[in-house]
Amino acid sequence: MTTIKREIEINLPRATVWSALADFGNICHGHPAVSKSRVTSRQKQGVGATRHCDFTMMGASAEERVVDWNEGRNIKISVYELHKMPGIQTMELDLILRDHQDHTVLTGEMVYTMKNAFFDLFNVLVMKRMNAKLLDGILAGHKKYIETGEIVTQKTVLDLSLVRFV
Repeated sequence: MTTIKREIEINLPRATVWSALADFGNICHGHPAVSKSRVTSRQKQGVGATRHCDFTMMGASAEERVVDWNEGRNIKISVYELHKMPGIQTMELDLILRDHQDHTVLTGEMVYTMKNAFFDLFNVLVMKRMNAKLLDGILAGHKKYIETGEIVTQKTVLDLSLVRFV
């Protein structure tokens, strides 16, 4: 199991940040690697809500489900089906909010496992760095989107230096 944890400060109150995260079907607005996303369940929010994401690389896509939802505090998403993403067995992303002075800290914790020993080695050599950069982009992308309202794409210039290791 690999765990990557990062955080970023968003210069807005927690309620505003939560409102953007709780818009579960529109992850594509703040995620630079997601070109399109949509809710696929009747339930739009909360534990059990599902969505489909199309990624910008290799025609990849994923089906995701909310497995933990604490209003105003965190949303944990589990990827339950991957397409054209070889090697990954399981993946979860927990997005956690906390107040800090007059702004909000968004922490992202990505946890994943690989399918076999070959992919474990690939993870050590390549994939972990790629996923860390992906998580940095997710956090910086959400900061940009939430603070400015600008929808983030893979071409959006993001300030990754604002993302901190945890």
